[in-house]
Amino acid sequence: MGEIGLSVKQAPGPRGMEVLRTFRAMGRADPMQFWRDMHAVHGDTISLKLGPLAIWFFASPEAIYEVFVTQNRIMRKGLAYSGLRKLLGDGLITNDRENWTTQRQRLNPVFSPGAINNYAGSVHDACEAGMAELKALAESGKPVDFGHAMTRLTMRIISLAAFGIDLTRGHDEIVDAFEYAFAFIADITADPVRPPLFVPTRENRKFKHALAVIDGFLDELIDQSRSQSKPGGMSGTIFSALEGNDRKMLRDEVITLYFAGFETTARTMTFLMHQLPEHPQVLEQLRKEAAGLSRPGGRDSVANLLPAATEVVNEALRLYPPVAMMARQPNEDCVIDGYPVKANSLVIVCPFLAQRNEAWWPAGEAFAPSPETPLSGRLLHRGAFAPFGAGARMCLGKHFAMVEMALAIAMIARDFDWRLEDPSPMELEFHGTLRPARPVIGHLSVR
Repeated sequence: MGEIGLSVKQAPGPRGMEVLRTFRAMGRADPMQFWRDMHAVHGDTISLKLGPLAIWFFASPEAIYEVFVTQNRIMRKGLAYSGLRKLLGDGLITNDRENWTTQRQRLNPVFSPGAINNYAGSVHDACEAGMAELKALAESGKPVDFGHAMTRLTMRIISLAAFGIDLTRGHDEIVDAFEYAFAFIADITADPVRPPLFVPTRENRKFKHALAVIDGFLDELIDQSRSQSKPGGMSGTIFSALEGNDRKMLRDEVITLYFAGFETTARTMTFLMHQLPEHPQVLEQLRKEAAGLSRPGGRDSVANLLPAATEVVNEALRLYPPVAMMARQPNEDCVIDGYPVKANSLVIVCPFLAQRNEAWWPAGEAFAPSPETPLSGRLLHRGAFAPFGAGARMCLGKHFAMVEMALAIAMIARDFDWRLEDPSPMELEFHGTLRPARPVIGHLSVR
């Protein structure tokens, strides 16, 4: 972007001996807590130097918007996604090569708002199937791990709605395999000096076993879905868009769509299950709205049919964005929010902090959905709400996820009561995605 002018600002951050203390803390702390602590001291912009690598951390809406939108052309996902590539391969989330644009263009029509509106009936049916499983869980009388239950629910929804099949056999093994594989990826990303995969450590062997379970599941998903998909259905449209890919590329694309379709939505649903019992008025709004819910279809979007549920989901995404931090690397020198950033620096942006900043969100860290005033009417800066990213690489499945979560939380509120064993404020951790530090355990009963 040309030479860096003299008007750029000097970046705040640790200096001198404080740098050593900072990197000791970085190695010991949860990544989210580390950056929250640093942010409390230094503010929205922090600059660190780790040997030859310059690290920049931004939590201002302006910087987030610049990285995702105005300077997206020079940004790559880079080294921060090298671990995730071991799980997702070269799917749409992780691919940095020139063919990414073609990948995206082929799949864009499948996940456009209009297309998702057409598939909303299938999402509704998949949610109803999930309610039947939750009902059986409630009737068992056993305590419920809501994180695990929401993962099963969102896996079922993506399997049925997007791929047209419900692979319930061995479902717990698949849930566990994804959980372990993603946690393993997060760990090796945070600790790059761990032994490489070819070293037969216990953790490496477990990861390879989890990957084998996942790949077996994907083979079954691909083969059954392709043979059973109907023209005009979502699965048929997906495989038409992916036509011509070799088996490996097809695997990478399908695991990316499947993984993105359940992992982050399960986290958001878990946060909602924790928050809503403390807000009976909001729950009552959801129940009234869901009482007359019929299978969606036609022109009316789910956001119009379920405005309260949509805003409740938006508020959960504001406070608990699953991808609370995202990373990029610029291909050339640039200026971000007035600061000079060298090519190949590691640039971390933090929607989690931007979305809790009272300058942009008066509710701050309080859960305060506002069905009467949609989020679009409360958004003061385009970079102040970015749970799905923004710009050209915004999450492809955003519209699917919003329909899925609005329908699911409306149906859960309609069909169930629940209470938590521990309703105290959650401690959070960032383990690839934002999640509760401890399981969210409660008791579910049928209304």
